[in-house]
Amino acid sequence: MTIDNAIDLYDPKRLDSLTRAQLEDLPCGTIRVDEKGIILFYSRAQAAITQREPPMVLGRNFFTEVAPCTVVPEFYDRFRRGVLTGDLSTSFEFVFDFEMEPVQVQITMRASERPGEYWIIVEPLQQLRGHDTQAAERLIADKYNDRQVLLSAASFDFSRCDREPISTCATIQPFGVLLVLDPATLHIDACSANTAMYLGLEPEALLDAPLERFLPADDQGLRVRLSQLQAEALKCSHPPLTGAPEPAPSGSPESGLAFAPTYFRLAWPDIELPVDVRMHVWRDHILLELEPYGEMTMDARMHRFDLTYFQRQLRACEDAAQVCQLAVDALQYLTGFERVVAYQLEPSHDGLVIAERIAPGTWPSILGLRYPATDIPRQARALYAETPLRYAPSRDHADVALLSRRHEPNSIDIGIAQMRAQSPIHRNYLKRFEVNGSMSLSLMDDERLWGLIIFHNRAPHPVTVYVRRRLIELACYLSGRLSLLEERQHNRAREQGVAEVNAIVGEINVEQPFPDNLVGKEAILCQLIDADMVQLFHQGRALFIGQDCHLTPEQLQALLAFVRTRPEPIWSTDCLSAEFEPAAVYPDRLAGVLAIFIDEQREHCLLFGRKRVRYSVDWGAEPNSLPFVDATQPRPLGWPNRTFALWREERTHHARAWSLTELATAKALKHLLQQVIVAHAAHFERLAQSLASQRDQLQRSREEMRHRALHDSLTGLPNRAYFRDALAALIERSQRDNSTFGVALLDIDHFKTINDTLGHDQGDALLCAVANRIVEILPPPTLIARLGGDEFALLIPDLTPNSISDTEQGEALRQVKRLIEGLRQRLTMEAGNFSITASLGVTTGDHLADASELLKQADLALYRAKEEGRNCARQFDSSLQTAALARLAIDRAILGRSPALAIELVLQPQRPIRARATEHRFEVLSRWRTQDGELLMPSDFIPAVERNGLIRSVTGVVIRQTLGLLQACLERGEDEVVMSINIAASDLEAQGFAQRLIEDLHAADVPPQMLTIEITESMLLRMTPTVKATLQLLARSGIHLALDDFGTGFSSMRALRELPISELKIDRTFIQNIDQPHDRNLVAGMIAMAHSIGKTLVAEGIETQAQLEILEMLGCDWGQGYLWSPPLPPTQAAPFLKV
Repeated sequence: MTIDNAIDLYDPKRLDSLTRAQLEDLPCGTIRVDEKGIILFYSRAQAAITQREPPMVLGRNFFTEVAPCTVVPEFYDRFRRGVLTGDLSTSFEFVFDFEMEPVQVQITMRASERPGEYWIIVEPLQQLRGHDTQAAERLIADKYNDRQVLLSAASFDFSRCDREPISTCATIQPFGVLLVLDPATLHIDACSANTAMYLGLEPEALLDAPLERFLPADDQGLRVRLSQLQAEALKCSHPPLTGAPEPAPSGSPESGLAFAPTYFRLAWPDIELPVDVRMHVWRDHILLELEPYGEMTMDARMHRFDLTYFQRQLRACEDAAQVCQLAVDALQYLTGFERVVAYQLEPSHDGLVIAERIAPGTWPSILGLRYPATDIPRQARALYAETPLRYAPSRDHADVALLSRRHEPNSIDIGIAQMRAQSPIHRNYLKRFEVNGSMSLSLMDDERLWGLIIFHNRAPHPVTVYVRRRLIELACYLSGRLSLLEERQHNRAREQGVAEVNAIVGEINVEQPFPDNLVGKEAILCQLIDADMVQLFHQGRALFIGQDCHLTPEQLQALLAFVRTRPEPIWSTDCLSAEFEPAAVYPDRLAGVLAIFIDEQREHCLLFGRKRVRYSVDWGAEPNSLPFVDATQPRPLGWPNRTFALWREERTHHARAWSLTELATAKALKHLLQQVIVAHAAHFERLAQSLASQRDQLQRSREEMRHRALHDSLTGLPNRAYFRDALAALIERSQRDNSTFGVALLDIDHFKTINDTLGHDQGDALLCAVANRIVEILPPPTLIARLGGDEFALLIPDLTPNSISDTEQGEALRQVKRLIEGLRQRLTMEAGNFSITASLGVTTGDHLADASELLKQADLALYRAKEEGRNCARQFDSSLQTAALARLAIDRAILGRSPALAIELVLQPQRPIRARATEHRFEVLSRWRTQDGELLMPSDFIPAVERNGLIRSVTGVVIRQTLGLLQACLERGEDEVVMSINIAASDLEAQGFAQRLIEDLHAADVPPQMLTIEITESMLLRMTPTVKATLQLLARSGIHLALDDFGTGFSSMRALRELPISELKIDRTFIQNIDQPHDRNLVAGMIAMAHSIGKTLVAEGIETQAQLEILEMLGCDWGQGYLWSPPLPPTQAAPFLKV
């Protein structure tokens, strides 16, 4: 029977009508499956194609257990769609590849007449060229030669394994297409040879063509991501791969152009099924992997997987084994692999299976077994650290060549591609392991390959693109969790190590120098590290007695010489003979070593030792066997034939391994001993270099202390001591070069009031802002210093006049005036902007100058600036010295006599102008009678008493004498008398001033209405809460309050409204020129404003009838001045008591 005369392959009715014998005779393979894919019939012709007899496959799932893995996603997806729609009718070509014998076939699927059954017809088209096993043998021969076959793995040079071209293999697995793009042009540099099968395009049409030509026109997301990858590739030739989760593929519910994903699902032109696309920037190219889209049962399981619950379970795990066991359980369920294991790499690069999940009845357990480092060569470990996933759905498929016109295919690195072909050696490794389908995920600790999750299946086992992508994300999360657990483990070990060392500090006398403090403490040290012996070496000489492990001096010196070559400051091994071959003769005496190098020169070495401990280790294969058959067999070089069976190693040269806590304890002990050495550095001359850093620190500390001693801690400016030293140095320099320099002192005007009002914190901030402004206006070489409080000093070197007519004094004054102007500009602070003024005194010096005299002169000039109204700069001249001497004479006169004896009162009457009042008013003025009878005016002695702290005593005398005068008036029946006295701000700020005054009034039996307290308008700047409360208490008691010097610029309507002031006194400066329109208008405004808020006006300094007439015309209430009377002694003021 032939196909032509027997049946129509595309007519399922004819197939259903054939007997089993007729079906067996057909030259094409026929398979009948149910709706789940379970095989019900499997013809012998199909068995010849697949090399699997019917009894082996009947009852098994064709798609997941029997079909070649490279066709399963597309195969199963077509089948599933047909079953769901009830219309299964499809045909396509593919390659069946079993045992490396590929066959190109035509696959046809049709629905059977039998309900729930379906036909799959496999028609062979041609036998393809099989794998070149000879090439694989040659590859092995390149690595090993006949002589090396006889060697053991322990002495074999495996460095040649690193040259196996696993990343530049020039072939891919056949389950998709690989395109390699030039990042500069996005042209296709290389492509796999199977593009016609998947994309309907021959390789010749793709090579060197722009990728844009073949992309779907409507997918802008792919183009955006390509542009981003192009920029990334051009910026960095091989960026690191983190394995971080990718956004969803295009077309999925969570996708969006803003994500610019690396995974896409495209409807490729002229292709029936969608195509999954993965893009990578790798080395010098952009790689595109394209696979036919298909879904499997594992996709549904992955969609249903509760990731949040899984993460919560992982967080509850306390160690890596628990995390890995939970992970392999979940991953075996999600992927359906028969075996999933977690494989942890040890420092030696041997691997240990720490977690395992096996499908029942499939594999023997390998949990707890070790595998040698040679099973994963060095270059494979390096690649695994960069690529998150490796995938080989089938071991037996035929590889597809990589084609290129511009490059040698084996020069193109495709290491990251999941389609990258497996090496022939690895395939045979899997074959010996009885593994067909496999996959592995990398577990990373930062940039270190911590281990792998390995998936094994005895039959081909495909995994969809979606599931692989999610597995990478899970591996990334697992890596983070494992890294955190390792970090916690190291932290606990470090804390315990420090605690162990701290516990022996009392037993090791740290007051003694090293190493004397350790002699006799050998037992304590051994107990600390749990060692059998300990020895301290100094320049090769052993210092401990009885701690030599019975080694000969030659053996001990050879061991010490070897240990000193180790790069680590703390080096350990649990098998010394594996590291140091001569130690193989004495494992019973010394098998494990922990060496602590105390100093950088390695002259001091603390060596701990352990004796051997016999124990066994289970391996999955003998680690010392090479992957060859015996050399005496016919084929000494060929496929690996290592037997993967349990091999138990009996260890006789190992000691107990040093734990993390013991290593951390060793580190803490080293730190303690280094501290002891530093404390007793006199005993170790060779540690002088290590102490240099401490000497530098000491020098820096001294410099810092000197800086603190010579600089202001608030502003950072030089202080008074620094300024005096600099001034002395400048005078000395001027004696050599005859130069002239300037010295200036600066005070912030009314700073105490500002400080009391804003608070000390804001006052400090203001001082810093002023300091910065001064330095900004007068940069170096001018020296700026803060002498204390709000006082600053300036040292201006090298004064040179700007013109012939100018002088050095004029240049100094010009510079400081520029400073005065600059300080008037607003200062910016955190609390807001602030405006200030400053007063400044300046003098000049030369080679004949004296430092103290210059500072005295600058201080006199500053005093003059303040006397003249502040907010200005004044130059020192000789008249200032005369004035200073006069002030000194007044100070001596004041200090030489009690205020009670010196104060004499005079009264100046106040006369009504427009007022309708009957009282007799006087202003009380004071004079100071010196010891020799001279009478001092207030302008002379008031500043003196303020300077010398006598102002409160003077005020007390004035109040008592005034109350005596009022008391005398009352006794004469003159009760309509009002006397006003001037009170200083310091009196009002004194605690209890108001209460004492009120008590004095009551004691004298004087009504409060007979007394008026005058305060100056400038006092409003010092209107602290204490002053304000004092004024309010005085007003409530009945005492009148008057504001003196009204109009000089400090009043505000708010202050006049809030304070209980009943009377305003217009300053005499406004009355002197009241006949001038300008001053007359000012006075008129003051009077009108005062009357509008209910205040009484008193004009001071009236001396002419014309002034009186103008004031009367303007409506002024009262007047005072020489027009009526000068200040008179009380006995002479009696005539003014009656009008």
